[in-house]
Parts: sequence; C-alpha cells; structure tokens
Amino acid sequence: DFRRGQKKKYIESKRTTMKYTTLSLISVLGLPIMTSAGGCTLLTETIFNTIAPSAAAPYTYNGFCTAISAWNAANPTNQIFEEGTEMQQKHEIAAFLGNTLHESGEFQAAREYMQCGDNIVVGGQVLCKPCASANFDWTSKTCSISLVTGGSYTDPYCNSALTPSTDPDGCACGPVAEDGSNSGYVPASELFFGRGAIQTSWNYNYIDVSLALTGSADTFCTDPDLIATNESYAWGAAIYFWMSHVKNGKTSHDSVLTDASFGGTVDNINGGLECPASAGYFTDAVSYRLNHYCTAATAMSVDSLLSLDECSGLSTIMSSCVSGLCSACNAWVGVTPAPTNAPTNGPTNAPTNAPTNAPTSPVPTQKPTTAAPTTPLPTHKPTTAAPTTPPTSKPTLDPASNFVVGYYPDWEVDNICKNDGAPPPYMANNQVGWMLSSLEECCTKYFSWKLNACMGITATPLGMYYPNWQQQVQGNICLFDEDVMAPEYMMLNPALYMHSTKESCCTKFYNWDYNTCMGIVTTPAPPSNKWYVNFDTSRCVKACLV
Repeated sequence: DFRRGQKKKYIESKRTTMKYTTLSLISVLGLPIMTSAGGCTLLTETIFNTIAPSAAAPYTYNGFCTAISAWNAANPTNQIFEEGTEMQQKHEIAAFLGNTLHESGEFQAAREYMQCGDNIVVGGQVLCKPCASANFDWTSKTCSISLVTGGSYTDPYCNSALTPSTDPDGCACGPVAEDGSNSGYVPASELFFGRGAIQTSWNYNYIDVSLALTGSADTFCTDPDLIATNESYAWGAAIYFWMSHVKNGKTSHDSVLTDASFGGTVDNINGGLECPASAGYFTDAVSYRLNHYCTAATAMSVDSLLSLDECSGLSTIMSSCVSGLCSACNAWVGVTPAPTNAPTNGPTNAPTNAPTNAPTSPVPTQKPTTAAPTTPLPTHKPTTAAPTTPPTSKPTLDPASNFVVGYYPDWEVDNICKNDGAPPPYMANNQVGWMLSSLEECCTKYFSWKLNACMGITATPLGMYYPNWQQQVQGNICLFDEDVMAPEYMMLNPALYMHSTKESCCTKFYNWDYNTCMGIVTTPAPPSNKWYVNFDTSRCVKACLV
C-alpha cells in the first residue's frame, strides 16, 4: 500500500502473462462514459463522494469514469463493471473501491510516501526526497534525512538487468543523479516506486502497464510519474492490475464474478502479507481494508458481503474488528454471505433422459435374504472399470501449471525457486504461506539478493570494478566485471559496490592495502628498528636492523 516504504520489506510482483491490447488509452479518452449498464451508471458521483469523501487529485470521479470507458473500449471481451448481473456489477465496484481506498490512503496518496511523500515542484518538474521511515514526519510529510548519498540515489524498485529489449523486459533504469540545485532531491520521472490506486511499482511493471494502457513502452518508461499526475492513468493502472494480474488461476475480476469472493481479491493484491496477516501492523491493515470494503458495500446497496474465505484469516479478523477498526462492517453482521460460486443462468449440464447413474442391480422382487452375495468381493487393488463417481464438467488443471502447484524456494539444493510439484512437506502443508503463483514473485520474495540467477537471467557486465571479497581470485584487489563477473547483489546495487575506475574502487575498499590492490610494486623500506603491525599474523613485529 501507500505506506509500503515504512512497513513493507518486500514487494509482491504484479506482472501478468496476458497479451496486451494495442489500443491506446489516449485515443479513447474522448469517448463518452459508458451508460448501457454498470460502471458509472451504478456508481454515481454522489455515491462516490459518500464512499471517498477525502479523495484528492488524481483520484477524481470523472477520471474514474473515463478510465472505465477507456478500458472497456479497448477490451471488449474483458469488461470491468459491465459483466454479469446488475448486483454482480455492484459487488465488483464495492470490492474494487474497498481495496483501492486502502492501497491509496483513502485516495490521497498519489505516490508512495517513503519515496516521494516529501516532494517539491521546480520548473514544472516534481523532485522527490527519498526517506527512511524513522526520518519521515507523517504529519507534515517531510523527511529530515534524505537517502540520497554521494550525489545519487539507487532506486529500490529498479532491476537494471531488465530493459525494453530483454526478455523479460523492463524500463531502463539505474542510479538517479541528485538535483544540482536541491540537495537530497531526485527527479520523480526517473523512479519506479508505487503510484496510483493499486500502487504500481518496479520498472518491469511500469513497462507492462504502459503497453496495456497506451500501446507504447515509452510512455511510462520515459515518465512513470504520469500515473501520479494523470487522473485516467492513476485509475487505469489499477484497473489493468485488477483485470490482468493472475494468482491461483484467476484475476480479481474473476474472483468477484466467478467465486463471489472478496477474499480472493485481497489474496491477489497482497496475499503474501495479509492472507494470513501477521501480528501488529498487517492485522490492523486488514481491518482497515475490511472497513473500506464494508463502507463501499453499504453505499452500493449490495445484497450481502462477498465471501471472505479465499484469504486465510480474513473472517477471523473481521469478527474481532467490527467493534473497532472495521466498525463499518457492523451493518453486515448476521447477513448471509453471498454464495461461494455465483449461480449460473441454467443447469451446468443439460438433463439426460435417463438417471445419472444407472442402478447397479435389478430392483429386488422379494425381501433380500441373508445369504452370501453371488458376486465376488471387491479386490484391494483398483480395477480399470469406469470410476464410481462421474467425471467433473471441467478437467483438472495441468499439474505443470504455475497456478496448480506454485513456486517455492529450494534452499537446500539449488537456491532457486521451483515448481516441480515436490516442495518440502512443511511448505506443501502451508501453501498460502510459502507457495507463489509465478517464478518472478517467488524469486523477488525469497532470493532478491540473487534475482537474476533465480529467474535464469544472464547478467550483463556493467564495465565496472568491484571488491574481490569472495576471493574469486587471490588477493586484496578490485576486479573488472567484464573479466570476472561480479556477484549479483553487487550488480543489483552498483551505487554501493561498483566503480568506474580501479583507482576509486581500491580507494573505497582497500585503502589500507592500496598498492597491492593497484598492482603497484614497492621497494621495501630499510629496517628501522621500529615496531609495526602484521595483520596476517595479528602480531606486532619489529623491523630489526641487521
């Protein structure tokens, strides 16, 4: 959520494998708001203001309606707030607003606070002062000590190995130079922190959203801050995530229309931290999310709340927070939840002319006797006969599907994420806590320090020097990464570890043995009959006169 920099120490990757539409959002901004059904026909501006009385730009009602129209015009077979019955459309609006109210700080946080809560506008350009939570004043939204050091800032949401030409791709990114006239500030247009109603973050997500909403990778790669300043993009990026991000085989849109589940939407958005929620902040966060949802559900006049079951622990938290942080849910206590599976328009299978299961033996004409049966007893091994239960109407998902078994961290053998269907028993027995739906999510969560290796991405040398701490070759020296590849954690944080020259690297990391690092051969000083420290033996030695 918008406080991610303060409370969240990992980012759940929000990517999708769906194809992108090529119809530009900009090209349809002039279209009238859809009024045939759902959308802003059901959510009037009066209802919106009731649900979100504190909403501020870019989270305007008109921007919301424009973004809906734009998405539905570009995606005629994947409509938001326009599919299903009118009651299902109300349910989806309530679930969407309940989640986005929480993610965006009640529609007041256009940008993630820790990265750009303290910002200034100079010459039309937004400058951000990145901050640690301990140095951020939540009342004034100011930062006392900037994270910008040495004239630059390393964007924590930049995977510099991914570019528009790699596969997978990402917006080009790297260390961001400090603004020359404003100490501690860097341009917002070069950072990929959370923005918008579902806080789009990371350079690889920005390129996806840019392609989906504008048809071009350049739009948000060139200026990611458009999602914080353009009201249609602020809502549109959230709609894209809602309609496209797949977890456990379904999107948030699917969870509402197919499973009648609010819990499924929470799991999709932030299940790694909230389903179940750990103690403290995340328990409160779930309570606030529920309160926003119940507020929206009441305003939308739905017939009941959606199911909470698909987010582990959600029902338990609701039962304990109705008298406190989620008091808006009091209105729904005792109301029967919506069914887990939404009803269909007709029977799943057309009725047959005969019973589903034919009788296994003729109807007896006489009272059964106690004699032994004439048919042999069943064997202990299964036969090849037809199954005793009829097949389901839908095939079981392919075991190789990412969403059947999921990815898990293999810490014992290969130190990578796997989806081979054979996680350790403690992970298999707690899939919500350990299993993730995509390789990227798993690698980001469990192996962020070696993300490229985990994802099978071959790192590209940066043409820089780094300290030989792992003793890839012997000696206190700096190595050139085109000769010997640097450890991935250094390549992912070049501002901390990588240097453009050998001299600067040796000065930074081996100033106590600079000559050795630089390969400078020196003539030993003549004996002085004085004492000096021998670090190799941890002893003081005397340079005796001969």
